[in-house]
Amino acid sequence: MNESVLIGRSERFLEQIKRKEISINDVQYPENFLEIYSYFKTNLDSLHEMRENMEIKGYTAPYRSIKTYGRPLSGEMKAEDMYDISRHTKYFRMNAAAKKNILDRVKSAISSHKIAIGHLEEFATIECDSCHRVYRGHELSTLTKKVCECGKDSFMLHQNEEGVYRLDIIPFLPLSGDYMVKLSQLSPRSREAFRSMVRILKQEKRGIVKTLSLVVKIMEDGHWVRKRVTIDADDEVNYDKEIRKQYGSNARIEMIQFHRKKPSIINDKQVQTALSLGYVKYAENQIHQFLPDLLQKKLQDKRKVDDYQEALELAQKKASMFETEDELETFKNDFLKKELHEKGLTDANGVLDETVLQDLNDKETFEKTIFQEIPRIYILWDLLHYYLTTSYDRRSKYSGPFPYLRPNLDSNQLKAFDDFKPDIVEIMDVYLGEKIEYISNMGQVLLNKFSVEKRMKGLHMQMGVALGAAILSIEGNLPVERTAELFSIELNEVEKEKKNLLTLQKPVSTKAKKFMELVKK
Repeated sequence: MNESVLIGRSERFLEQIKRKEISINDVQYPENFLEIYSYFKTNLDSLHEMRENMEIKGYTAPYRSIKTYGRPLSGEMKAEDMYDISRHTKYFRMNAAAKKNILDRVKSAISSHKIAIGHLEEFATIECDSCHRVYRGHELSTLTKKVCECGKDSFMLHQNEEGVYRLDIIPFLPLSGDYMVKLSQLSPRSREAFRSMVRILKQEKRGIVKTLSLVVKIMEDGHWVRKRVTIDADDEVNYDKEIRKQYGSNARIEMIQFHRKKPSIINDKQVQTALSLGYVKYAENQIHQFLPDLLQKKLQDKRKVDDYQEALELAQKKASMFETEDELETFKNDFLKKELHEKGLTDANGVLDETVLQDLNDKETFEKTIFQEIPRIYILWDLLHYYLTTSYDRRSKYSGPFPYLRPNLDSNQLKAFDDFKPDIVEIMDVYLGEKIEYISNMGQVLLNKFSVEKRMKGLHMQMGVALGAAILSIEGNLPVERTAELFSIELNEVEKEKKNLLTLQKPVSTKAKKFMELVKK
């Protein structure tokens, strides 16, 4: 396919996605659920095909083919030739930039579609009315034609109360790869929150040795020669023996250089951006709904604060007719003083009322905190919930609502799970009705979960939601009733798992004995 045709077709496809309005209001109905799920799956297949074609054509490094272009070194070049070379170089660079940009958009769209599909798969299972076959998780992809394997097309939807999903973020994802546009549409406070979210998801694991570069001295044709060799790191390998096995008994290692990799919590830049945008914009919309009522309770006199804001906007509007920046600022201040005095917010000397000044400072601090903390609490709680309720194998093999999520975290990455602010959690409970609890030691809760997973490895014991709730109850100092409510499971299931973790003296089965012995260690 011609490159301009590929770029043009890709741009039209992405614009088509951009124009499509995504509504998740009626997703609880099976026909609507399957329609939106099939739409995302079909788009994802097309986007994967586009990315593959682009990578084959070298779009991943488009500037490499023109790196030799530039001003010739020879001073004997004619002016006409210099002009032609400059014009051709400019054309090729513009073409390379177009390739880079379209591939970047396609990758962003792929990441966003994966996130949307993961949340939908967590949201519900689909059951065939006829044969009662239940489709869950990635099995839903077999229903893109809305027909069961038995040939029937009538289904029931069962919402997964235990799942980790937040469907309301889907409309705010850069599904068409337009993440730069969506970022520009955020308010200044939300942009700060976005940067904070990306830093959380980029929290890196301590360096893991992936490969080694060796300088090896070997005998060839009666002469000692040095070679540079790169091999994969393996703790169980004796590198001296391995080198001698490949290059003979006389081979010697003169130098070893370690190459480390530092994977992030979400180990993909595009997914980090898409998730952060989705959560921040979703939180911003929610905040705007309850913020006026909340400020009414927090401030001493919200009416005067509103009058101040109105005066400021009017002063800016009047001053906007002046072109130079100095004039704009000067006249804005003059108009503002006049408006504030007319509204009775300043005294005869133009000094702002103390109550208004204090309220303005409090409003600034409070809004900055709430716009920063609410999206952070949302994503950290969802990540905590997902880690606690899924097994290591599932996180390794299935992307879920957080594609490229690390199946395990080290102590450095757990630092991202700082404490929530209890007062913000309380606000979310009162105004949003969210089932989120303040946990003072989230990192320790997750560390214990990973420890239990490691000890259970090879025992073929189920790592379910109830066990995660039990760990949260023990390590987070929460009543089992509350953790059962948070994870939408039966109380007796949590009590049973908590008993298994705490009561080590009387294991019933041989498998349980082995598990309890491991937990004791």
